[in-house]
Amino acid sequence: MSAEEMNAIDMHNHFVAPEVIEFLAREGSHFATRTVEREGRRFFLIQEKALRPIDGPISDAAARVADMDREGIGVQAISCVPFLMYPEVKSDLALAIARVNNDAMAALAARDSRHFAPLASVPMQNPVAAARELERAAELGLCGVEIPPRVVERQLDDPEFEIFWEAAEATRMVVCIHPFEAAPAGAFSRYFLGNLVGNLYDTGLAAALMIYGGVLERHPGLRIVLYHAGGALPALVGRLDMGYRLIPECKQAIPRPPSTYVSQFHFDIIAHSRAMLSHLIETYGAERFVVGSDYPLAAGLAHPVEEVRALGLDRESEAKILSTNARQLLRLTT
Repeated sequence: MSAEEMNAIDMHNHFVAPEVIEFLAREGSHFATRTVEREGRRFFLIQEKALRPIDGPISDAAARVADMDREGIGVQAISCVPFLMYPEVKSDLALAIARVNNDAMAALAARDSRHFAPLASVPMQNPVAAARELERAAELGLCGVEIPPRVVERQLDDPEFEIFWEAAEATRMVVCIHPFEAAPAGAFSRYFLGNLVGNLYDTGLAAALMIYGGVLERHPGLRIVLYHAGGALPALVGRLDMGYRLIPECKQAIPRPPSTYVSQFHFDIIAHSRAMLSHLIETYGAERFVVGSDYPLAAGLAHPVEEVRALGLDRESEAKILSTNARQLLRLTT
């Protein structure tokens, strides 16, 4: 393998820029977020319910490099911790924190482009502002954008989001869909199921709506990564095709079966099951997968490169998943 192939690219990991921490220390009351200290550590407390750490490598870029070197990760496509997308706040507030985040991410990349290829955040509750901020992020040199699978109860196939999809296609910014619910309700509030089940459901539903709603048909140049191994989408594809055959509404926006659009998605490797990951790669092809770790969060993969190499793939397929696919999605030239 070449040096590039041996140094993997991690497409799914998270970073809280110190500038964002400072911003929320001043303005957090507008975001239902405040900074607290517990047992010598610092956290964000969101909606008075969810604690998220903000010390250590989650906010210290330099501290991540040793871990990257040890795990064989050459580049991290860092994105904000998902709750920082704040889809529930007023659009002017969401734009304000997105601009702080994107400026900080651009500054980090300028300091260390060898290790970091940042993803932007945008105020999806205002699709026009989201499109403009995406264009600004592209001009800053960011490599893509992270968005939620829905904006409160507004879905990604709603016509109002067309201006965002047009901008994403025009700028060639890879769109990474990441679910998050700070304070899940009902059954999802038990046993950590908001993360274990709800995240996968939200991602699968978003993908199904984008297919049936014609987003991928209208924008064939979109490059989309579904985190957490595609969420529930792989389990839904057969039923979506069945719906296309039997239900007229399912044919209104697309001229061909839903399964034919899956090739417009990429998945990360966070399946937490090597057998399932092997099945997904065999089904959809190595060209559809990228490394993800969820670093430095505990629910991720501690050794993502090892997960890929343990699958016993041929050298070409392994290289695609470790680096080639991500390099193309992020438009990395070095």
